[in-house]
Order: sequence, then structure tokens, then C-alpha cells
Amino acid sequence: MLEQAQLPSPALTTSTQMMASANARKPETAHTPTASADPLMKKAVEFEAVFLNEMLQNMFTGLDNGGTFGTEEGSDAWKSMLINEYANTLSQSGNIGIAESVHSQLLQIQETST
Repeated sequence: MLEQAQLPSPALTTSTQMMASANARKPETAHTPTASADPLMKKAVEFEAVFLNEMLQNMFTGLDNGGTFGTEEGSDAWKSMLINEYANTLSQSGNIGIAESVHSQLLQIQETST
């Protein structure tokens, strides 16, 4: 069982506060799984990457074959791997904000369940 994490404040109550918090964060403190020891944040970042992967897969669905991906055998696998890396990079940058919201909600659920 995961250790219960302590909230620094009750919760972010408005989107304005959430945006101010995200904008105040320095790029070097972005939520990368290796930089954070919080297991809930690691899972939130993973969730954000999966969400972004699904979103990007749908965005690339209507594109013609060729270009970056080529038209040869294996181009679908290359396209899938590249989109997966896009999603991971976006998620680890910390600029999207889904992971912070998920992390906050997980902490609130964890506090109310005990």
C-alpha cells in the first residue's frame, strides 16, 4: 500500500490558481518520473502519457502515408513508436497539466478514504 502523501494546501480551487501554479514552475522542475520520488505523481505522468498517446494517434489517423513515416513495410510501427515518443516527451515536459490535476485528485481520494 502506498504511503499517504501530505497536501501542501487543501486543493487548487480555481483554474486561475492552477494556471498560476503551472506557470510559476521552473522548466528544470518539470515532473519527470526520475525527478519525482512521489509514486502518485509517477502514475499521474504515465496516465497523461497514455492520454496524449491516444489523442495523438487520432490526430495522425487521417494523414496520407509517406513523408516522415514512409510508405514501406513497417511504416505503421514507426509511426506508432514516434507518436508514443511524442506523448512521453509532452507528458514529461510538465506543460500540459493533466498529470497535476490527476495527482491532485488522487491525493484528495486518498485523504477521504482514510
